[in-house]
Amino acid sequence: MKNLFYILLFSSTSCIAQQTSQFTQFTLNKYGNNPAAAGCNINAGLEAITGIRKQWVGFGNAPASTFVSANYTFKPQRSYKRWHNAGIYIANDKAGIFQNTGIYGSYTLHLPLTNKLTMSVGVFAGVRRFALFKGGISAADPVNAASSTFVLGYPDIIPGIRLYSKKSFFDISIQQITKSRRVQGNKQIGNKSLLYPTIYMSLGRKFNLDNGFIVVPAVNVHGTVTGIPSAEINFMAYYRTRIGIGATVRNSDFVSAIFQIRFLKNVTAGFAYDYSINRFKSAYANTLEFMIGITPMMASLEDKRGKRNVAQCPNFDF
Repeated sequence: MKNLFYILLFSSTSCIAQQTSQFTQFTLNKYGNNPAAAGCNINAGLEAITGIRKQWVGFGNAPASTFVSANYTFKPQRSYKRWHNAGIYIANDKAGIFQNTGIYGSYTLHLPLTNKLTMSVGVFAGVRRFALFKGGISAADPVNAASSTFVLGYPDIIPGIRLYSKKSFFDISIQQITKSRRVQGNKQIGNKSLLYPTIYMSLGRKFNLDNGFIVVPAVNVHGTVTGIPSAEINFMAYYRTRIGIGATVRNSDFVSAIFQIRFLKNVTAGFAYDYSINRFKSAYANTLEFMIGITPMMASLEDKRGKRNVAQCPNFDF
């Protein structure tokens, strides 16, 4: 009857738990949280990344999130007063018999405000689909006979803004602003479950230390206007822009360890392990996360002092 647990969990109208994807390595998957974060490194060209996050390892029908993305920065030929980025982002969240899939295209415009500060505005535009997988319900489960396979689909828009320099950034984006309920015609998931608009905000700063070390503290906060926000404090340390280790604390519920490595010049791989420290840790103690992609993340952390940089364009893009 585990599937019945998921029916009750997702059909409750009073449930205000997490409804959108959450990744521990939010600085590596920055594009997934905010379309305005794509293309901050004007020399990056193509950036592609994919990742998977498996929560509650060892628990049947546990939540899992996957994504694949690619974006390309169009470097201007003459004027550096502005530049553009376009991309695609595909994500899938699965929890028990429920699946949520989003396919988006993105456009981002970068506008230098001063010699040191740049603003970018971006938007995801696409479609989102909620589906029930009846095949995941045992034939002996009474829920099976009372259920039917259905799909809810609708257009979706996610706007975002980023302010950044070579050493710092501030992100803000809003998800789930185009639809309030998981219902379409005579189809619905649960009891007309509400989809609350969710605000994502991130802030980070890079510090160059001696002997090839760089440290990057960052904070990520996201939540709805009706619920308690999720707050993450992240700290990464990089050595010679090749290896990174770090830790994250999320509210009073999870602590995480992160390891990242750059190889083949511009390929970055990252692994995160989340350990639950709340009272439910015996049920879902472990969460694993892996990402890999062609990204300027670590390469752009290199100290450019003493080297000429084209039009002083931003290179802070970890």
